[in-house]
Amino acid sequence: MSIGNTRRATTLLTFIANDVTTATKTGSAVDLQDYEGDIALSLDAEAGGSGITYAVKLTESDTSGGTYTDVSGAAFTTTTANTALVEQLVVNSDETKRFIKCVVTVAGGTGAGAVSVLGLAAPKYG
Repeated sequence: MSIGNTRRATTLLTFIANDVTTATKTGSAVDLQDYEGDIALSLDAEAGGSGITYAVKLTESDTSGGTYTDVSGAAFTTTTANTALVEQLVVNSDETKRFIKCVVTVAGGTGAGAVSVLGLAAPKYG
């Protein structure tokens, strides 16, 4: 499959929009009802400043406004202080609950850095 076919066969999902992150944040719920199979997620975290670390994980729920719990095995490597990180994580939408949120936990010293989490997913009825 060419990269052009891959682009047409997948949908870009925003779990955490690129933004300067100074405190813990939770992204909006992403509804996976119309997707199937693996979702490739990409974390792009800028160096956060003196002592700042980012722990980024996925949570899931059966309903958009329901109680969210951690998705097993769906956490990125926690960034080390004042170090940028780009990392990929794959989750199978067929093995998760319908709604997914991304949570960024900020810890450590002072400062801020930009963080984003995007995903590529295959539509069920493409």
